[in-house]
Amino acid sequence: MTLLKIPYGISNYRTIAREGYAYVDKTRYIRVLEEYSSPFVVLLRPRRFGKSLFASVLNCYYDIAEKDNFEHLFLNTDIGRDPTSRKNSYFVLNFNFSGIASESEDELYDSFRRKTRNALQLFIDRYKLDIDIQNSGSAADQLSEFFMSISAKIDRSVYVIIDEYDQFANELLSFHFEVFQNTIGKNGFIRKWYEVLKEATATIVDRIFITGVSPITLDSLTSGFNISDNISRLSLVHEIMGFTSEEIHTLFKKTVPEEIDYYSIDKTLQEYYNGYRFCEDAEKRLFNSDMVLYYVKNYQICQKPPKSLLDTNIAGDYGKLGNLLRIKNPVQNIDTIKEIVTTGFVTANITSTFSMDLPFTKDDFKSLLYYLGLLSIRESLPGAVSLQIPNYVIRGLYYDFFLEIIAREAPFQVEPDRIRDAIYQIAYEGKCDKLVNLIEELLHAFSNRDFIGFDEKYIKIAIFAYANMSTLYLVKSEYEVSDGYIDLALLKRDPWHPDYYALFELKYVKKSMSSDEKIEKVTNEGIKQLNQYVSSPELSSIPNLKRWVLVFCGDRCVRKEEL
Repeated sequence: MTLLKIPYGISNYRTIAREGYAYVDKTRYIRVLEEYSSPFVVLLRPRRFGKSLFASVLNCYYDIAEKDNFEHLFLNTDIGRDPTSRKNSYFVLNFNFSGIASESEDELYDSFRRKTRNALQLFIDRYKLDIDIQNSGSAADQLSEFFMSISAKIDRSVYVIIDEYDQFANELLSFHFEVFQNTIGKNGFIRKWYEVLKEATATIVDRIFITGVSPITLDSLTSGFNISDNISRLSLVHEIMGFTSEEIHTLFKKTVPEEIDYYSIDKTLQEYYNGYRFCEDAEKRLFNSDMVLYYVKNYQICQKPPKSLLDTNIAGDYGKLGNLLRIKNPVQNIDTIKEIVTTGFVTANITSTFSMDLPFTKDDFKSLLYYLGLLSIRESLPGAVSLQIPNYVIRGLYYDFFLEIIAREAPFQVEPDRIRDAIYQIAYEGKCDKLVNLIEELLHAFSNRDFIGFDEKYIKIAIFAYANMSTLYLVKSEYEVSDGYIDLALLKRDPWHPDYYALFELKYVKKSMSSDEKIEKVTNEGIKQLNQYVSSPELSSIPNLKRWVLVFCGDRCVRKEEL
């Protein structure tokens, strides 16, 4: 069987259909959207979840200019086997607002205007219309003139697709809040643009599909564009983007040589990239599609996993956690991050309507993390939801960022070379002295008062983050075995094969309680726990498994017991 190519980083459906790429079929949702009660919908999902690709699928399906290509484009797809009556029946107007400059209001104005004009010109060229777009005037003026001009030139309605409607606005919220208010607020030029679009729905625009990440910008546009229906949290469309386990299995069979056993890496994929649930009653959790494609592409090319869990492009998107802290209430936001990092989950009422004119609450911040894919629905609660870190990769981002917070507050210098050496010492010498020294230096950077309420959770976070930076191990926090939970486990992660693996049981004793008897007691507790855990089947087969009990008091490791 000829293997199909992995479409990692490709969001143009025409390219995927024509050039031998695998496609995880989401076309059944075209029918779902058509049958939905509103023709003007907004669908929000985190970055790198397949929004642009789905927008491209809609474009290909509805574009009248693609009528002769329908069979080829949609061969062996759900919608190709059973198309709707609306296929290839629209003039499609596409806007993509990614990459808009937002350093200043003037720069944003020019960039938004240029994006608008380019989109209108592409429409004119594609459908060979004898229309000129004025160079002067705002983006709203240009759009208004465009709609008036084409009304007499085309004999069908327009389907408007807006991709990444809020990307520039999310940057503004973090760095230029005043510009956000001036441009998207009541008298802003972006709001005027959406008012024009709304007016066009009474004449020539029949359907609108909008993608983005969060509803903050949408809410700011509400009175100017109050016709859209945000369907993001409906179970009806839960699987419209992202991958299910079954879809990944099908993708794997189409793209990876048969000798590579999918089931052998399924558990790894589950841990790394699964865990997303966008509505409380969804039956399945979803994988981040771009992360999976990145991982599987490496298997196709090299028959082994990638060296890094996150591609640099994805890491850059998700690594902007620090920017969010600047929104409205930085102190409150940092406290929320600390709560998430130390517990793994939080309770919140997910905010569906944000108002930047009102105080930015803890629920608002937690909700924003949910929309960005940094939290996911764990379970439904009476009047609220429990939100959790979705997977291993996102947990690592939180821990890395938490270390940055600690470094700023201490202050403390994180030294990557020393961290790498410390993890290498564990991996190839079976010793943890360098790691213990690093943790002691970190703890020493705090004043005595900082240790009020301090416990092993913070030490665990630091070790996790340090070990995760090296990429040598699959680092598990609160690793579940048959007899309990191990504080930290450094386990096998392909393609690396270190000489030693490691388990850590961590204890923290307050200085006020740091008697020899107390230290001895908690040490023995740790020894008993590790001896109990190591007898479990999942650990007993691991070769060269080092086990340490580390007992900290204040800023020192007072006991390091190797079993």
